[in-house]
Amino acid sequence: MADDKLLNPKIIELEGKAQIGLVKEVELVDCEEPEGWKKIIARLRDGSVESTNCMEPDAAKRNYMVMVLYSKKWGPLINESLNDSSEE
Repeated sequence: MADDKLLNPKIIELEGKAQIGLVKEVELVDCEEPEGWKKIIARLRDGSVESTNCMEPDAAKRNYMVMVLYSKKWGPLINESLNDSSEE
């Protein structure tokens, strides 16, 4: 389990999905163990829900802010441009 806390590949997957507009919203939630750590919950446009592993609070907050920007601003723009180019 210690390796799970050090390696958090799920955050990279979720950031990628947010970049291309697949993430609808993100939420930062507290973990039960270790106390004080947090994880990111992502609600995808297809209705599914995914989450990261628990991480240190500062890292979680930084990653959360990046995902908020991706999901609210940049992701929809990229997704829109991808859809426009596929219609041509």
